[in-house]
Amino acid sequence: MKLPLLLGTLLLAPGCIVASSRPPRPSPRPPPPSRPVAMNYDEAVRRGFDQCRSRGYQCDLQEAHLTGNNVWKVKMRAYAPGAKGHLHLDYDAYTRNLLKVNEKVKGKGGGHDDDWDDDDDHGHGRGKKKGHAHRDD
Repeated sequence: MKLPLLLGTLLLAPGCIVASSRPPRPSPRPPPPSRPVAMNYDEAVRRGFDQCRSRGYQCDLQEAHLTGNNVWKVKMRAYAPGAKGHLHLDYDAYTRNLLKVNEKVKGKGGGHDDDWDDDDDHGHGRGKKKGHAHRDD
């Protein structure tokens, strides 16, 4: 009686072993990279002041606002000895890249012309050829 019981146990033992036929579960996907945090008002204004001062101007904030396409527009009044004007800066809100600069700071009178074209009468000299230049023999 021991022999049939032993044979039955040995014959059934391989069937009792449970093996998983499913492939192993893949590891969970990593979360998507987080989007950088957008620049806030204070940071945009600080960057505007830094840019203005780096150009050698004294600066006053005129306005700063975020547009619908994630661009901070920072407008500064800029002053330098003997000159005044404005500096308008556009920053990407997420990358913080400086996208556009509109710098218009001009001297107050003074009677001298520092243009590249060496004219003496504000754009009407011999430095710029206009009109019938082909007749200048």
